[in-house]
Amino acid sequence: MKSDFWHIWAIPLWIGIISLFGLIAALVGNNLWDVMSWITLGIPLLLIGRFVWKPTSVKRSNKSR
Repeated sequence: MKSDFWHIWAIPLWIGIISLFGLIAALVGNNLWDVMSWITLGIPLLLIGRFVWKPTSVKRSNKSR
């Protein structure tokens, strides 16, 4: 049961942590902090773009007709 939780939620939690870091970095500093916020806030957008333009393939079973 524990492994099911991490199997499902590990990637969304990491995306949330990275986004939170980017939002905090944008608020607290300038120069390097701004660069870090742009990079970390761009990661979720890149992931969205990857799955929109190149969706994962779904294997279908070939049933005999």
